[in-house]
Amino acid sequence: MNAEIILQRPVQIRCWQVIGQVAKATKRVELIPLLVRARERGETDAIDIAGHLFFESRSRRIVAQRMLQIAAGFRLLEEHDGSFILTAEGEQALSTEQVFVPEHGTWTIWASEDALLPAVTLRVMPWTEPTAYDEIWGQERERSKNREFEKLPDWLRDTIGDPFVPAADTGRNLRLDSLEQAGSPAPSRATLTLEWNVTRQTLRLKGQLDGNAVSTDLDPPALALDHVWRALLDGQGLLRDWDPHQGALRVAFIDTEDVERESMVRALSFNRPRVPDLGQFAPLTVSGIPIAVRSLTDAQRWAEWRLVARAREYATEPRYDAWSQDARAPFTEHQVQLPARSELAERAWRDRSGRPSVQAWHLIAAEDWSL
Repeated sequence: MNAEIILQRPVQIRCWQVIGQVAKATKRVELIPLLVRARERGETDAIDIAGHLFFESRSRRIVAQRMLQIAAGFRLLEEHDGSFILTAEGEQALSTEQVFVPEHGTWTIWASEDALLPAVTLRVMPWTEPTAYDEIWGQERERSKNREFEKLPDWLRDTIGDPFVPAADTGRNLRLDSLEQAGSPAPSRATLTLEWNVTRQTLRLKGQLDGNAVSTDLDPPALALDHVWRALLDGQGLLRDWDPHQGALRVAFIDTEDVERESMVRALSFNRPRVPDLGQFAPLTVSGIPIAVRSLTDAQRWAEWRLVARAREYATEPRYDAWSQDARAPFTEHQVQLPARSELAERAWRDRSGRPSVQAWHLIAAEDWSL
């Protein structure tokens, strides 16, 4: 099927101001040699680092110890009785050459549990608490009085400790190391939409968040076009009419319009399109869907209609033969028998109501004049 399927939906976003520790991925080249040494030896300590990296085991021991403590604070090394061993996060830092540096503070967090997003957290920004003056006398006075707190949802807290790339931010990779149990809800000031082009296998997040434009390409779901298409048809009660071998929707002749009978395609509207495990999307119309007949009777009526519709000029014998071949072409699986020109002309004359139609005249005149 060549029809293009584009599924869209708005992203439901929640926003909180919450106290916690957020780690940002950054380059800390001075720590990488420590990690390499710890991996080489299985473990290391201040004396080893001072002698191996600084070439002075005594005078540089304090500096080495300080650097090892910093690496341990970043969870790259783990200390055991004065010795340090490499952690899984340290291994990751060696492969990516990025270190997650934690920072404690108050943060504004935008998040969504949309199944198409690679991570629930869309953006994290530092938030400056209002001063005592502002809370008592300034612009924050009324807001501080009415400030409420709510428990953070489990779907957000469950991501603590997992590195992620914020989909609505072009900044560095982040990791939520810790969050208070409750946060203060805040207006999201966001209008974001997910656009999944199933046919082209693309996914984009676009719109506005906190006054900033967002346009981010994401990895699309690993679902084949046919899987999604069948899910949409099933939601419309049309799956039984889909012929996967022909890649066409089987329909009755009486249920088609003239433009469909000629083009052999139709447009389908889906009011509540849904894909299992991925949820519901906005209404859409898919154009260019191939259609096929349900039965021999439908094929017979359809081919005759196509034959008559081609009589836009005098139906000479050569033209009539060509029209007949073209009319029955979409129905090769059925043994369609089309009437001879004389029979069709006689029928057109008999079935006329008043003045013959243009098609009827082209048939009758060509037969009368033996063209």
